[in-house]
Amino acid sequence: MRACLVLFVVGAILGTACDQIHVQFGVLWYPRPFMLGQAWWVPPLFGGAGIALSYGPALILRALPAAPPPARPGREIAIAGASFVAAYFATGVFSAHPLALAAGLAAAWAARLVRLDRREAVGALVVSLTAAAAGSLFEAALSSTGAFFYHRPDALGVPIWLPSLYLHVALLGRAIARVWLSGR
Repeated sequence: MRACLVLFVVGAILGTACDQIHVQFGVLWYPRPFMLGQAWWVPPLFGGAGIALSYGPALILRALPAAPPPARPGREIAIAGASFVAAYFATGVFSAHPLALAAGLAAAWAARLVRLDRREAVGALVVSLTAAAAGSLFEAALSSTGAFFYHRPDALGVPIWLPSLYLHVALLGRAIARVWLSGR
């Protein structure tokens, strides 16, 4: 229960701060903003995402062949977190160039993946592709309700680069699962 609470609070704070990048750069907008251009439900939504994007990889990794434990657990989470925030920031800065942004994010993700041991890479690939599909479809569904809108949607109401951003959040969730939730 404590892990869920910590993941919820960290997800709410980090996710809302990253979403603020999208608000400030004009990537998306909320029709009924509450504070700083964001809806009141943004922190709880990202809190839930913090739990789902950490426990989801833990479940997936447990179903795959065991990978070696992280050699430097704190470093793994720090690198994954910094890479995720950098990717999020890039979506604000380069959102006017969606194809190049999607390619750049995917290339940065792939560069991180090829450095992994084969067993680690398999888990990271499965976790990443699952998060990219599920996260993008969730946002498409939520956007279709009118809760928020991307200024430049490409398909299903979301930008073409969104799945590539989820590849990076997946690696953060994977790191948390491996280090903190006893996932592999």
